[in-house]
Amino acid sequence: MMAIREINQQAALRLVPVCADPQGVPSEYERLATGMLGAGDLRHIVGGITSWSRKDMIPVMERHGALLWYPCPYEGFECNDHVVYLGACPNQHLVPLIDHVLGQHRRRAFMVGSNYVWGWETLRVARERLGAAGAEVVAERYLPLGDTACAHLIEEIAAQRPDLIVNSLIGPSNHAFMQALSHPDLSAERPLVVSANQTEADLAALGPAADGMLSIGAWFETVAGAPTAGFRARIAHQFGAEYRASCNFATAYTAVHLLALGLARVGHADPRAVFDAVAGADHATVLGRIRIDPVTRHTSLIPRLAMAEGGAFRIVSDPATAAAPDPYLTRVAPTTPRRSAPALRIVS
Repeated sequence: MMAIREINQQAALRLVPVCADPQGVPSEYERLATGMLGAGDLRHIVGGITSWSRKDMIPVMERHGALLWYPCPYEGFECNDHVVYLGACPNQHLVPLIDHVLGQHRRRAFMVGSNYVWGWETLRVARERLGAAGAEVVAERYLPLGDTACAHLIEEIAAQRPDLIVNSLIGPSNHAFMQALSHPDLSAERPLVVSANQTEADLAALGPAADGMLSIGAWFETVAGAPTAGFRARIAHQFGAEYRASCNFATAYTAVHLLALGLARVGHADPRAVFDAVAGADHATVLGRIRIDPVTRHTSLIPRLAMAEGGAFRIVSDPATAAAPDPYLTRVAPTTPRRSAPALRIVS
């Protein structure tokens, strides 16, 4: 909505928002998308958070010949011609995150995720990356979406004593787990927690439990430089100085501006024409300089590492240049040392 207000103030193009709130209920995404696209000449939807929501909306987009501008990081291994993937894929989040901690000689990993496609696939990528480097995965556990009962996970972590936790939990499950993990009885032994989905939107709920957590994203509030500084000033003007913007906020904002650019260039809302008008070229955005690949429909993004400290993220690494998307991990270099496959032997 902030982006729409800015675009409409320029007078060259006017966007009329049609809003629907699924309130996080997975089944509502398909129903609401069907109602929005079937009610008139609407051809573009910006939104969706979970991969569950995206996968439920894709058949609707296909039936109506529409285009989904998806702003969140996801697990990869998908390429649909009715989606623009503006969030990071695995070579832009899990792979650099795992490679970073392997460089710190972390060798015993406990993995936990929400029991749906994001959790399954991100932990699969992490497990394969860790295993190829010779690290041990001591356990891989899942919680149902929204489940906050995690005492058994904490007991297992205390017993296994890993030096790394790969956390792909979302929402209330993530908040409950991080709070439990930071219990005074365990804090002295807390392993390094890494995540590819933690943002400023989680920090208020986590409080001090977030401190020491390593996250990765295409944008954080504390990224240095003019684009972020100006963007944060506009956010404060719109919503107040205390408002916390996340990478998902920044990416959705970018999606609306790119959509408007495509609409202005072609003069109509045909999804194929609009996509072609913005794909394959560099764009200066609040995320940095990005490019949408016209074949994979994924976006080049800067993979930034950040440590949670005192209610904010401190940037640990900012490569400044964008990583090209590789949603199927066909170009990712192997880790070193690469562990050879175990030999087969006959037993009687």
